[in-house]
Amino acid sequence: MKIALIGAGPRGLLVLERLIAWQPTIDRDLTITLYDPEGIGGRVWTSTQPRELIMNTAAQHITLFYDRTVAAPAPFAPGPSLAEWAAGPARDYLANLPGGATFASEVAALTPNDYPTRGLYGVYQDWVYAELGRRAAGNVHFHLVQQMVTAVTPDSTGFTVHAANTTHVDAVVMALGNSENSLTREQQELTTYAAQHDLFYLPPNLPAEPDLAMIAPGAGVILRGLGLSFFDFVSRLTEGRGGHFSADGDRLVYHPSGREPNIVAGSRRGFPYRAKARNEKAPAEQIAPRFLTPAQLADWQAAGGVSGADFWATLQREVEFTYYSLLLPQAYPKLSLAKFQLAFMRYPDETLKALPLAPSDRLDWSALLHPAVADAAAMAAYLDGDATDAALGSKTGPLTAALEVLRDLRDPIRQVVAMGLLSDDEYLDFFLREFVGTNDYLSIGPPLLRIRQLAALLRAGVVTLLAPGMRVTGTAGYFVASAASAPTVSYRATTLIEARVPAANAPTAANPLLQQLQHDGLATTFELQLAGERRFASGAILVDRTDSRLLDRSRQSHGKLFFWGVPTEGFNWLTTASPRPYVNDISLRQADAIARAILDI
Repeated sequence: MKIALIGAGPRGLLVLERLIAWQPTIDRDLTITLYDPEGIGGRVWTSTQPRELIMNTAAQHITLFYDRTVAAPAPFAPGPSLAEWAAGPARDYLANLPGGATFASEVAALTPNDYPTRGLYGVYQDWVYAELGRRAAGNVHFHLVQQMVTAVTPDSTGFTVHAANTTHVDAVVMALGNSENSLTREQQELTTYAAQHDLFYLPPNLPAEPDLAMIAPGAGVILRGLGLSFFDFVSRLTEGRGGHFSADGDRLVYHPSGREPNIVAGSRRGFPYRAKARNEKAPAEQIAPRFLTPAQLADWQAAGGVSGADFWATLQREVEFTYYSLLLPQAYPKLSLAKFQLAFMRYPDETLKALPLAPSDRLDWSALLHPAVADAAAMAAYLDGDATDAALGSKTGPLTAALEVLRDLRDPIRQVVAMGLLSDDEYLDFFLREFVGTNDYLSIGPPLLRIRQLAALLRAGVVTLLAPGMRVTGTAGYFVASAASAPTVSYRATTLIEARVPAANAPTAANPLLQQLQHDGLATTFELQLAGERRFASGAILVDRTDSRLLDRSRQSHGKLFFWGVPTEGFNWLTTASPRPYVNDISLRQADAIARAILDI
């Protein structure tokens, strides 16, 4: 049996591992070809990317191996998490790897709760690929082809994969990752303006890839976006240019190299994502739902669905339960925790109102989502406070442990989406347009180190953050940034960088395979039927959620043609998360379902 895996990043490796694990149970010859022009790890995790770019997940919470917590029974061949690999096989592997010395010092110092460089995750993937070669049975053969696949076409007995050469296979699994999109009208106007005035404009991109060498020291740079890509670009333009940080108590001090540009950044919200808590959780530790339970989901399903407001209120209760359960023993030890928890489970609103707390100790959702900061000094103090909260830990810090709940409850949230519990109008207006951004802001932020570094950069005058409501125009030969909430203050620059990765939008994607699949009707996008006979095209590729088979224009599958990952974002939710060990991880489940379907198990 011949199988093509298009995309050799984490998802490609997860499916490869499952095929190798299942093969002895069917004893069939397998020939597997992985396609990726960037090699193992793909674009995002190449080992050659700038060393100042770090992951957003602690080392012990990253794996590429199936484990016994995955719901479906399946062959189990344990393997190390990234942290376990770094403490064990990594040292010998790096010693024999060309260029491995670059990572040797990182591996020697890495602890389970550290955030590895992205390049090291790429090396881990290289090792996983080699390890799978050692594990594979004699009648399993796989190899890597570093070519771009431009088309996949059905034939009489399977599929033809078109790269530099054509190959016939029996099954195809596509995990294409991020793709640049054709420019929007505004982006095209900014591109044209930059060309006319000898400026530099960078549309949405992967932060590791652009050549930033043409940005002169002291030049003005505008970063639009305050999410994870923002921190990557700031790191490249500061640490990546020779600057460094030193500790001053709980704060950091930035020591410039003199080669930094002057960075102005902002967004509509006007605040960077909140810091991740200092990790205290072992890989298997998660907070179990108390309100967003399987029983609650079943009740909503029986009732015909749930409103966005009720879904969000339920999630808020989950966050509040953890917050107050940690706060009370620490700040109000005379109050009975058990009595509070029992009362809150029954009557949450009334119980919170009756709690004798100082106003500053109450979880204020409005202040949390829309902080009030008057000036640059206040912004640095706000960031210091965010870092201080995060340093208290993911199990003991009341606020950041509470926000961790949103991470721990990703599976129940996915169930709300997969079960169709929100109407199409609510899914668009509440979930996609409100909840996704709110969840990102509260729960997928950077390690607290990055927040401390940003505060130091603000105090050093290297970075300036705009007030909420950022807007950018081309004026008098420059890019000019200002904020709707502070219109009298503006900054001009010769460089404008869209600090965000390209959105998942298949109709405008530059990837030739995505375009071919849609052109030939083998793929289609997820649409929402809204009130008033309106329709909304999400841009997400439509798949069968049970086993990730690609659905065509008629919503039908074509044999063993599978598709998963980032281009399905909008139909699926949070497709960029790294596989996590011992939590029945969604990516491990999906990889196993795909392998079963390929092998007819």
